[in-house]
Amino acid sequence: MKRFINHTKQSFLLRLNRILQVLVAAIIIVLITPTKSSFRYEFTQGHYWKHETLEAPFDFAIQKTESEIAEQKNEIIATKSLYFDYNEQTNINMEKELEKSIASFSDKNNLSITEQKLLENSTKHILHSIINKGIISNYSNMKNYDNTIIVVNNNLAQEYEITEFYTTNDIENIVNEEIKTNNTIQDKEKNSIADILIKIIAPNIIFNNIKTEEIVASQIDDISKTKGLILKNQKIITKGELITQEKYQILSSLKNEYEGINLNQSNRTKYISFIGQYLLIIIALGAMVLFLYNTDKDIFLNNKKIILILFIILMMVGMTVGVLHINPKYLYVVPLCLTPILVRTFFDTKVSLYVFLVTIIIIGFSVPNSFEFVFYQLIAGMMAILSVEHLEKRVEFFKTAVIVFATYSAIYLAMTLILDNNLKQLDIYRFIYFAANAIMILFAFPIVFVLEKIFSLVSEMSLMEYSNTDSKILRELSVKAPGTFQHCIQVANIAEDLIHEIGGNALLVRAGSLYHDIGKLVSPIYFIENQNSGLNPHTDLTNEESAQVIISHVTDGIKLAHRYKIPEPIVDFIRTHHGTSKTKYFYNKECNEHQDTQIDESLYKYHGPKPFSKETAVLMIVDSVEAASRSMQEHSEKSISSLVESIINAQIEDNQFSNANITFADIEKIKKFLKKKLQSIYHVRIEYPVNQNTNNLN
Repeated sequence: MKRFINHTKQSFLLRLNRILQVLVAAIIIVLITPTKSSFRYEFTQGHYWKHETLEAPFDFAIQKTESEIAEQKNEIIATKSLYFDYNEQTNINMEKELEKSIASFSDKNNLSITEQKLLENSTKHILHSIINKGIISNYSNMKNYDNTIIVVNNNLAQEYEITEFYTTNDIENIVNEEIKTNNTIQDKEKNSIADILIKIIAPNIIFNNIKTEEIVASQIDDISKTKGLILKNQKIITKGELITQEKYQILSSLKNEYEGINLNQSNRTKYISFIGQYLLIIIALGAMVLFLYNTDKDIFLNNKKIILILFIILMMVGMTVGVLHINPKYLYVVPLCLTPILVRTFFDTKVSLYVFLVTIIIIGFSVPNSFEFVFYQLIAGMMAILSVEHLEKRVEFFKTAVIVFATYSAIYLAMTLILDNNLKQLDIYRFIYFAANAIMILFAFPIVFVLEKIFSLVSEMSLMEYSNTDSKILRELSVKAPGTFQHCIQVANIAEDLIHEIGGNALLVRAGSLYHDIGKLVSPIYFIENQNSGLNPHTDLTNEESAQVIISHVTDGIKLAHRYKIPEPIVDFIRTHHGTSKTKYFYNKECNEHQDTQIDESLYKYHGPKPFSKETAVLMIVDSVEAASRSMQEHSEKSISSLVESIINAQIEDNQFSNANITFADIEKIKKFLKKKLQSIYHVRIEYPVNQNTNNLN
């Protein structure tokens, strides 16, 4: 009765813990995701309106598309007016420089004051004629610019044609022409005067890039985001009507207006919306936990595994929400296909698919075009799961990345054909987003490593590595304790096949079996399978001392495992493979030798713990049966059957499986399998009849 009460209490606490975990995860998701009332209708351009006839519930403006706004922006930039400043100070500086140059020229050429004054007036006349027309500064592509320019002079702006002004490239020709036709300047002086003028003349109409860009920015800001008005009760679309581009814009405008209104809703309305979203997420997460309870109780019962799954979901939701806050158009950069890949590395395909479904459904509450989003992610995620079905090599992730990119691209091409009936509207940036998404799938390597360390779990990739007998410690075991090494190999093969029969993690039980006896490396000669010289060191020890040496291989194995950084889930096999059983050989020997003395059983018992999973329980059984089968004198069907029955029944009577999720039905399957397996190993055959007729030579 007490045991039943304790079991009921533990079961209640476990279920309460799962409920609290779901409630906490749901509240975190709701807090980080935008809470709003969503537009109730789903629609896609190129499809037919499947709902009832829709009328406008209020007045709203039709919003322009991004391409329409971009086209207007480009037009403003292409037709912008260039702003120039008229610089009077430049004119003054040029005139002063001319006076200095003429004075210097006169001194060098011994001109009289009258000649100098005449030359100065002539050159000033030429300079003023050029200045008055205006010299414009160079502007890139000015010759191809056909628009008018704006010249600002004393804060007064006036339009001019570019051709009304000289450019710096024109100055040399203009000066030479003016000098040539000027009769007041002597011929011998003309070249020198021309050089002086060309040198000092500078642009007095300067391009103002800052002012130009300010005006362009102001014009772009003034672009209207709308193009028309829909009045309340005006029919928008009827049932069965094709959603054209125009209708799609109107419906999108209504959706944005509707959700925008709900952003400004009252606190009471926001609270109700919050509760609704919270309940939906609880339902989704609750359904996932119930699924695990009914399909894989090992996960449901393991607190770390449940928290890992919820953590992955929260991580993906948070990543998506963060990108949505930056810019929704980057939504398809988020590597949501990491979800099934990460889950698959720790659990099976069925669990990874279900967790992924729940994740994209939860995220679908907050993203635009949720149907399109779910379709993209569901197909790509399924392809990702299929591509990592057998995680034998890490290079498989590169193949998965290519498959995900190809899947996204194919769906986008199909969607474009449906919506636009051609591929002219393909957005090249979509493919860049898909490529970035696929590349980020390769981050599964470090993420899996971090998750293994945080949650003390081991992924299938790591199990594959630890199942390789070429590891350093197993090579050392094969050299120093070859009998133990062969025993571990045999146990691993049997346990792996057995776990397939009753259900469980075959890779985990194989890895655990290979490492379960590594503690025998410390004193290999004390174990019978390594004694090949006829020398038995136990002859010099008491029974108690021998028992302690045998028992110590468990603690020695744990120390070695930690030294070689073997993951805890594998170390658990070392801890539990003898549970709290006795070293029966030395205990029984001590009892026989000292029948009148009370023996302290604790000195002959392993320290445990008992096996606490189906996998660790299977190892205990297979380890004991395989070791005992080696010492049998006869390997008949009857003797093997008797051995299997006696060992397993003794472990049950010793209560070694009380903490493991293994059933009596599993035990019966295990017995049947081991009998058949051992008969196959030792080649048990039926006894051939002897020919009683000795005269018959045939």
